[in-house]
Amino acid sequence: MKNHCFTKYWLTILLAVYLLSCNRSFDAPPENADPEINATLSIMDLKARYTAIGDFKRIEDEQIISGIVIADDHTGNFYKQIVIQDETGGIPVLLDANNVYTQFPVGRRVFIRLKGMMLGDYGGTIQIGLDSTRSSDGRYLNLEGIPASLFDVYIAKGSFNNVVTPKLIQPADFSKNINDPLLSTLVQISGAEFRDADIEKTYADPSKKVSAINFPISTCDKQSILLRNSSYATFAGFPLPDGNGVITGIPSIFNGMPQLFIRDTADIQFNGTRCSGQVAIPTLKTIESIKSYATGDSSIPAGVFIKGIVISDRNNEAAGNYRLQDATGGIQLRFSPSANPNANVGDSLTVTVGGLALSQFNGGLQINNIALASQSGTGVIEPKIATIETLIANNRLWESTVVTVRNVTIEADYSNNSGTNYIISDSTGQVSSFVRNTSGIIVPAHAASITGYLSLFQSTGSAPAETQITLRGQSDIEGGKGGPFVALYDFADVKNSTGVSDPTPPPSVEGLQFSYFRAVGVSDNSSASGRFSFKSWPTGAVNGSDDFTGSIDAGKYYEVVITPAPGTIMDLSSISFTFQRSGTGVRQAVVRSDKDGFASNLPISIDPENDKLSIATPNIFQLTDATTTGQNGCVVILSGAYSNMDAAVHFRFYGLNAESAGGSFSIDNVRFEGIVRQSD
Repeated sequence: MKNHCFTKYWLTILLAVYLLSCNRSFDAPPENADPEINATLSIMDLKARYTAIGDFKRIEDEQIISGIVIADDHTGNFYKQIVIQDETGGIPVLLDANNVYTQFPVGRRVFIRLKGMMLGDYGGTIQIGLDSTRSSDGRYLNLEGIPASLFDVYIAKGSFNNVVTPKLIQPADFSKNINDPLLSTLVQISGAEFRDADIEKTYADPSKKVSAINFPISTCDKQSILLRNSSYATFAGFPLPDGNGVITGIPSIFNGMPQLFIRDTADIQFNGTRCSGQVAIPTLKTIESIKSYATGDSSIPAGVFIKGIVISDRNNEAAGNYRLQDATGGIQLRFSPSANPNANVGDSLTVTVGGLALSQFNGGLQINNIALASQSGTGVIEPKIATIETLIANNRLWESTVVTVRNVTIEADYSNNSGTNYIISDSTGQVSSFVRNTSGIIVPAHAASITGYLSLFQSTGSAPAETQITLRGQSDIEGGKGGPFVALYDFADVKNSTGVSDPTPPPSVEGLQFSYFRAVGVSDNSSASGRFSFKSWPTGAVNGSDDFTGSIDAGKYYEVVITPAPGTIMDLSSISFTFQRSGTGVRQAVVRSDKDGFASNLPISIDPENDKLSIATPNIFQLTDATTTGQNGCVVILSGAYSNMDAAVHFRFYGLNAESAGGSFSIDNVRFEGIVRQSD
C-alpha cells in the first residue's frame, strides 16, 4: 500500500520553506541555502538494506538522506531521474517527470524523506522510487518514480552550486557487487580513449532506431569499461573524439557488467595523444558555427577550437568572463579560475571549446568551464553602427558583438554595492548598461556616441530578454560631458611653510572648476603637513567639559569654490571630510554656503558611525574632549537647492569653541560628490 502522508516535523519544514518562497520580493533571486533538516541515514547505510537483486523493499521507518545532485536529465542521457551523492556513496532517485533539472540541477543539495518510498534495482543498480510494477511477462519488478505532484512531499530543495570532486579510479576497481561503493558516484578515469574502430562514429544513434549504444573505453594498460549513451541524448549525433584523456561519469552495473554514463560531452576530455602515439587533430570552427550547436543547453563536439578578438574589459566584467568576436559573430566565454587568460580588449585568443557545454545564463549564450586558451596576437573589431531599435530587433543575432549608438542621453537607474545601472536612450528606444565600480568609467548625461558589446539579460525563464550594452572603458564614450563625479582634496602638498592657500593641485572634473582651498582670518601657515590645519579660532571650551560658550567668528573660515563651465550644470549631493583637533583645539565645526549668504549651518550626518563624533544643535559636528586624532564620518547633506546649478557656489568650514587660541582645527580628505551634465 502506498504511504503518502508525512510527519508533522516534515510538514512544518516544508510549509516554512513554501511560505518563505511565497513572500520573496518579485525580483529577488532564489535563496541559496539549505533548509534546517538533518540527514538521519547515510546513502550507503540505506543501500546496505538491499542485499539481493529483485529484493524490492518498502521503507517503513522515518529516515532522511541528503546528497548533492551529480547527474540530472539535462541532456537526456539520464531519463526521469537524478543521481545524488553524499560522503559515503550515491544512488539514483527516480522522478516521474520531464525536465527535472530545472528543479534539481547538478550541484543542488536535496533532502529526501524515505518513509513510504521503495528500494529497488535496475539490472543490479540500486535505486529509490515510490512504488513498483511487474513487467508484462510477470518476471521482473520495475521501480516507479515520484510523481511531480509529490516532489515537495518527499524532496526538500537545498543550496545550489555545491561541488562533488570525482574519485580517480581504474576500470579494474569495480567489484561487480550491487553494494560496490563506487556505483552511482562521480568518478574519473584518466588515460582513456575510444577504440580506433569507433572514432569515426557518433555517441549514439540520432535516428533512434537503437535506444542506446555501448562503446568500450580503454586505458593504455588495456583496462576497459563500457560507456553507454542514450540515442535520445542531445549529443547523440556528435562525433566521438579521437584523442586520449580523462573521462568523468557515473558508474552503474547491469546484469553483472559495469558501465559508465556521462552527463554531457564535457565529461570527455580526450584531447591528448592516443596510446598508439597518434595525435588528435583539432578543428577550427567559426563562432557562428559553434552557436549552431546551442539547441537549448548542449555540447560542442570534441577537438574543436575557436579564434577571435577579446571585446570585453576585465574591469567591467565578472572575473573569468570574456566576450570573444570573430568575423561571423560573438560569444561569452566563462573560464575556470585556474585558466583565466587575463586578456585585454584587442587580444586575439585561440580557445579550445571541444566537449564543453553551451548554455543560457540569465538569457545570454555562453560556453562554460573553459580550461585551455592561448594568446595569438592582437586585432581590431569594427563596431556595427545602429539605432537602439535595430539593436533590440537583432539582439540574438548580434549578441556579444561590438556596437555603436549615436546621439544618446544617459540616466542613472539604480545602484548597488557593485555598480550603477544606466538607461541609454536615443530617438528610437532605450537599453540598459551596468557600469561596475571597478571600471573607472564616468558616465555622462549626454554623448555623441557610445560603444560597447551587446548582451542579453533575462530575469526569469518566462520574462522577455532585455537588451543591454556593456561599456569597456572611458574611450567608449565620445563627445560626452559630465556624469557622476567624486572630487577629493587630500592636501598632500601642504606644509607648515606653504601659507594660507593649499598648494596641492585641486581635483579635475570635466565641466567643473575646483578652486584651491584657502584659510581666512587664521594663522599664516598650516600647523601640520598633509592636511589643512590652522590656529587662532574662536574659543569657548574648557578641558574636560561639554559646556560651550563660544560662537562662530564669521571672519575665520576655510573656503572652496566650485564653478560649472558655460553650458554645464551640476547637482551636488554631499560633502564629507576628516575632522581633527590639537589638544586645545576646536571642539566643534560647521559648514555653510553662499546660497543663503553663509547664514545657516548645512544639514549633516555621521556616516559611518563614530563614537568620537556627535551632532549638536543646530547641525554642528562635535568631537569628544580627549580626541586629537583624525576622525572620519563628517557628512554634509546637500538638498535640492544644490541641483541644476549653473553658477559658482562657495562653501566655508568654520571652527569654534577652541580651548585656546593656540589650538588648531584640521580638515582632510574633503570629498565632494554629485553629477555634472550638459545643460539642455
